[in-house]
Amino acid sequence: MSVAQQLYEGTDLGGETVGLITYMRTDSVNLADEALTEIRDYIEKRFGKKNLPSSTRIYKTKAKNAQEAHEAIRPTSVNHEPAEIKKYLSKDQFRLYELVWKRTIACQMIHATMDTVAVDLAAGEDTTHLFRANGSVLVEPGFMAVYLESVDDSKTPADDKDRLLPPMEEGDEVDLLNILPEQHFTEPPPRFSEASLVKTLEEYGIGRPSTYASIISTLQSREYVEMDKKRFIPTDVGRIVNKFLTEHFTQYVDYDFTAHLEDDLDAISRGEKKWVPLMKKFWEPFKKLVDDKDKNVDRKDVTHEAIDEKCPKCDGPLSIRLGRRGRFIGCDAYPECDYTRNLNEDANSEPEVIEDRKCPDCGSDLIIRHGRYGKFIGCSSYPDCKHIEPLEKPQDMEVECPECKQGSMFRRKSRNGKIFYSCGRYPDCKYAVWNEPLKETCPDCGWPMLTLKTTKRRGTEKVCPQKECGFSEKVETDDE
Repeated sequence: MSVAQQLYEGTDLGGETVGLITYMRTDSVNLADEALTEIRDYIEKRFGKKNLPSSTRIYKTKAKNAQEAHEAIRPTSVNHEPAEIKKYLSKDQFRLYELVWKRTIACQMIHATMDTVAVDLAAGEDTTHLFRANGSVLVEPGFMAVYLESVDDSKTPADDKDRLLPPMEEGDEVDLLNILPEQHFTEPPPRFSEASLVKTLEEYGIGRPSTYASIISTLQSREYVEMDKKRFIPTDVGRIVNKFLTEHFTQYVDYDFTAHLEDDLDAISRGEKKWVPLMKKFWEPFKKLVDDKDKNVDRKDVTHEAIDEKCPKCDGPLSIRLGRRGRFIGCDAYPECDYTRNLNEDANSEPEVIEDRKCPDCGSDLIIRHGRYGKFIGCSSYPDCKHIEPLEKPQDMEVECPECKQGSMFRRKSRNGKIFYSCGRYPDCKYAVWNEPLKETCPDCGWPMLTLKTTKRRGTEKVCPQKECGFSEKVETDDE
């Protein structure tokens, strides 16, 4: 949404600031008449009259409670071709503008024409056993010459009818590249991506185009979910919150609740309902329920999950709990009994011992421990000996420290997991930077080290780490 806002507000195209897209907080699918005329003229000139339908294509929205006060998101002018203005845009701006431009052009072109075909393949002269490939052959590309929507989940196999097959004739020989002895089983639905989550919200009539970004942002900022390969994975906190809400506030987390409430709010905006009686109808039972849960539900009823296992220390019951470091197993008799262990750790397992060396302070065994910030190496004689060290050794970047000129810059990880680079002579030298150091001298101020900085707006740059020096130089990467 922030990149779309930049395109809407305007971009400098060689001395002239031009708004490149129309208002983006809309889910309308209607286009202005002047825009349709411009788009059709462009298609006829660029792709030929054969790719232009006899009349303009009109679409209807499938989204419930669609906001259609504005027209659909489109380029302000299709004559601003993405390739021509790429040099004025950042990487993200170009990709988003290209997507809007292509979809806008494609929506007013003719359908793609496909032939559904089946190809039988035989091994040599043996026609007893045939292998059949079902798919499609492209006859007239139509809108596909401009835009072809990708499949959101690459693991989901395309339907047979959607597979594009190359042109083949009877009697053609094909080379065997590989035999894949795969067996497919029914799999659970894939976890939500940003796109599939928005699509589901639309289906249930929850939210608006202007609120989708804030919904996703809230899920991440409150650490209810984390992103893994562009998929939302629930965190321990997210699971606990979901468990609490579904068990105690069932009617308010129902899919239809938000949609029905938005219908009522729309009715208020149209003057069909009064807002005070509506709010009173919602607030009184909701406040009563909140007060009841606050009084009668204990924290441990939500965060504790009983397991069928006894405490090895006091023989009391154990449960799965949620702490500052995540989920763990602990004794219900706490604080009288302080027994705890990691969730995935066997009750009788021994800690992993570092074989090749001993504690430099007391000579005891070093073991791998689990802490708030992940795994680390600690002394087995803790708490008598408190020696600790990181599990991963810092990586030498082979760049001389520009401040002390004695040590080398090392890649390290902070306590909260963020990567930074500091002098290997710490704590004698405390010089550190957040960006990857480069063994290059600043051409402006002569500082003996540059850093590699990457931002969404400007891409990858070489910059001088000295605050008073403003040197920066664009670096072209493979994906740019």
